[in-house]
Amino acid sequence: MESGEFDAALGGSETLPHSANSLKFAASRSVEIAAMTESILRPSKTKLIFQSLPVHMRRRVMSHNCKRLPRRLRESQLEQLKKSGISPQQKRKPSRKHRRRKTNLLEEYNRRQRRNIWLETHIWHAKRFHMVERWGHHLAYRPSDKAFRACYRASSAHCLMQDISYYTPIQIKGPVDIIRDLFSNITDNSCGLGVCAKAYINGNREGTINLYKPNCYPYDFIGQIDFLWISSDTSYKEMWLFVHPSQAKIVENVLTDLVSKSSTDLLNIDSGDNLATKRRKISTKYSDVIIKPMAGIFNRIRLTGPKSHAVLVQSLKCVDNIENVQSNNWIQHLMETEVNLLLKEKKEYWEQISSLTSPSQLSPRLIFGLVIKDPRWSRPAKRTKAQNSCITSIDTETLINVPPYLSSSPLWDTSVCDIIKDKKITNAQFIEHVTKTHLVPGEINEDDPTLQCIPIILIQRPGSQNSDHKKIGYGCGWDIIIPSGYGLPFWLTLIMFGARSGGLRETENLAFEMGQCYLPPDSEAGRLEEIRIESELKEKYFRRPPSKRVNFVKLAVPYPFICPWKILLKDWGNNVEDKMFVLRDKKILDTLQDCINNKKKVPKIDNSDACLVPVYIKMQGKGNLTKYSTICLPLLKDINASEELMEPHHEDPNTKLRKQKRMERQKLLKQRRRKRIKLRKKQTVINQKTKRLNKTEPSEYVKTMRELWLPSNVESVRNKGIREVMGYVSQGAFSFSEANICGIGYVAYNAIMKLDDNYSNKVLVRCTTSRKYRLANIHIVKSP
Repeated sequence: MESGEFDAALGGSETLPHSANSLKFAASRSVEIAAMTESILRPSKTKLIFQSLPVHMRRRVMSHNCKRLPRRLRESQLEQLKKSGISPQQKRKPSRKHRRRKTNLLEEYNRRQRRNIWLETHIWHAKRFHMVERWGHHLAYRPSDKAFRACYRASSAHCLMQDISYYTPIQIKGPVDIIRDLFSNITDNSCGLGVCAKAYINGNREGTINLYKPNCYPYDFIGQIDFLWISSDTSYKEMWLFVHPSQAKIVENVLTDLVSKSSTDLLNIDSGDNLATKRRKISTKYSDVIIKPMAGIFNRIRLTGPKSHAVLVQSLKCVDNIENVQSNNWIQHLMETEVNLLLKEKKEYWEQISSLTSPSQLSPRLIFGLVIKDPRWSRPAKRTKAQNSCITSIDTETLINVPPYLSSSPLWDTSVCDIIKDKKITNAQFIEHVTKTHLVPGEINEDDPTLQCIPIILIQRPGSQNSDHKKIGYGCGWDIIIPSGYGLPFWLTLIMFGARSGGLRETENLAFEMGQCYLPPDSEAGRLEEIRIESELKEKYFRRPPSKRVNFVKLAVPYPFICPWKILLKDWGNNVEDKMFVLRDKKILDTLQDCINNKKKVPKIDNSDACLVPVYIKMQGKGNLTKYSTICLPLLKDINASEELMEPHHEDPNTKLRKQKRMERQKLLKQRRRKRIKLRKKQTVINQKTKRLNKTEPSEYVKTMRELWLPSNVESVRNKGIREVMGYVSQGAFSFSEANICGIGYVAYNAIMKLDDNYSNKVLVRCTTSRKYRLANIHIVKSP
């Protein structure tokens, strides 16, 4: 049955009234209106308090922090938090201002320096450089901006600056004869001048020596050490070594063991010996020698480039009057007349050479001892490039005849350094003093006695001196030795005069561009550096998927990330002792270069089975040269061949085994996944996985697969390819100074003897990721 219509217009019985009673209508809807009003006024019953705010006023933090709400809504928010179980009393996070208070900030910096030492310029570098941990220090590696070519331009045409304060100074005191005898055990005259040579003993020049473990030459090389003598007229002298941090501990232990061993031997002298024998034994002992490491007492800044001299001239304001330094506390250690005479004459000589266009024009390794005003006085208002104010001709005798008093300096007195550090005025005190005393902006009173004068040491570096394959004078510059506490003021002043800052990468590139060996492989420091780089490259290699990895077995490259020097020497000379050394005998190196140039037969030497020869490689035509590239022995037909020599593809015997292992691994993982799903369906409690003791340790499967990709049981490398391997490239890239692909490497001495007499300077090189052999020329590096 169909129902009738309701509206009268459609045939129903009900009609709409002509008027409505609003009071009656509101009364009938009063309950609904009351409920709506309640929900608006008390939103806590329906939603959160902060949701009652307009959308543009809402913040995510309001859900748990009631202080972000307007005050009228905070009480309601607290009630909601209590009902939900969230504690309204939340722990206050210290503000950034509170965390960066001076005391807390210093404590934080000290805590972060417990494992790795910071330099005084660390915070400045940390904001602008990529920092790395090396040799117990936190050092700047490279600038954050793209500055690779800019740093080379600075070193070749302008001024590149590096903070090398991580070098460890070691103080040695004692009679000259005993010090000479001490170093005769750990050095050899065939490598160059000794520590007591006439060029160095007066203290006017800095020298470099090659250190070995006692009586182990030519094996057990430690490293190259810079040294200088303090000028003195007595036979009891003082000597300073500046040691690279990777070698500092070894050098300290070797010297200390020599001295302590001599002291014990002195006590064991037989009482039956006559008096003359006892005196002779006592005179040869080193008990009178005092060895004291002085880490952190100096800052050392290295300037490289022809404009480094102009930067120093603009930055350093020499003191020439004793009255300017009488108010300094450290002046009490010096005699008044002596200081007055030295200050005046040193300033005159410095002004005479101030118009030089490059430090390479000076006598090599010259030492200047100056007393200068605080570098903050000479800092310009904005950064500028220092230029020579006037270029005048300098008398040649002025450059050759160096005054003997030039190297004397009060800086070598450690008590003077301590006083200077204690009495240093901080940057905040300096600004406050200038604001109060200098009423005219821009006017500076350089003779203000409030700031103390500072003794410094300048050491000239001559740069490259090998004219065979390098530009003379490249890499010249100055080293500045500054007392502790003044590293950053000097650094900022030099920056304002146009010096460009560099890091460890620039140190490596400078050595490469100058054709020098950086951390040679026969030293402990070089070996540890090779292991560190190998582990990094291996991790990067195995992070790639298998389809994107280079198969080095097919390319006949058994060691793509390290140079197997001992295996190479064993192949070429049956080196049974498992020892090796880099040839540093200057006469033999000159003879080798002469044989290569004049196509003579290479002579036989002692211990040639364990000898590596440093070589500089320059590509003859096309081709690239990278680290760990192989240096191969060419055949006569390879020299004039028209077609490129290619290494054929080799078979990889582990390919099927790798696939099988991978399939077994995938099957095992699927089985484990099915078990986990079944356990979840049964709603059983799954025990937590036991944590591995060492998270960084790879699993057995990973170790097996890595071994299949890069086998470690390779016992021979000489005949892996179609050409005999005679050496490896330790550093190779495009050389800006040569405008060519160049490299530095080492070859076995016995392999050089097999070079063809007609083409004795030609070798073949091949990169680790390439099959092509390229021709290159080699030169002997005479200062490895």
